Amino acid sequence: MEISRTMALFMCLSTNIMLCQVGVGTTNPTSELEIQTSNTGIPALEINPQTAPVGTADGQLSVIGDKLYMYDLTRTKWLSIENTTLLYGRGGSRTNEVLRFMGNFGNQNTGALIPMNATIVHISARARGGNTSKDFSLEIRDSVGLVSSTSYNLASREYMNTALNIDIDAGEYLIARIGSAGGNVTDLILTVWLKWRQ
Repeated sequence: MEISRTMALFMCLSTNIMLCQVGVGTTNPTSELEIQTSNTGIPALEINPQTAPVGTADGQLSVIGDKLYMYDLTRTKWLSIENTTLLYGRGGSRTNEVLRFMGNFGNQNTGALIPMNATIVHISARARGGNTSKDFSLEIRDSVGLVSSTSYNLASREYMNTALNIDIDAGEYLIARIGSAGGNVTDLILTVWLKWRQ
């Protein structure tokens, strides 16, 4: 009886920190959590969908609807793991013109129609010649007109930004435009990366 009291007192007064790896189906895990499965037709992991997860830590994962999302602490929102790439371009020497979405359309109101709420996370641009610091812009439009416009400038005929955080809503569309100031630019290509947003 005395040993039990001493042991209980010792457990209450001491702090234990335990770090471990968890292996399911393996006795030798090579990561914090490893799930090893045989080919039995049962998935190794199932994450059940949530409707409104509360995220505050970078890298948290959640299935929302039918998509896998990760919490992006820098942008403070849930963004899809997958990304969608939009391509714009225009051949020849140009100024003050709309870049053609996927190379086919030139109307000022033609661009990628966004099916779900999204966030622009990266863009890159490259020109073959002409003005080395030519400006270009991304315009978000809706059925009424211009929602917002953001301008960028090439540097040595290139531009890259991997820290963008521009929201675009379902039903809006994205247009890319070559600026009017400072001469022509040749063969400008613009790539825009979107992630779906919750």
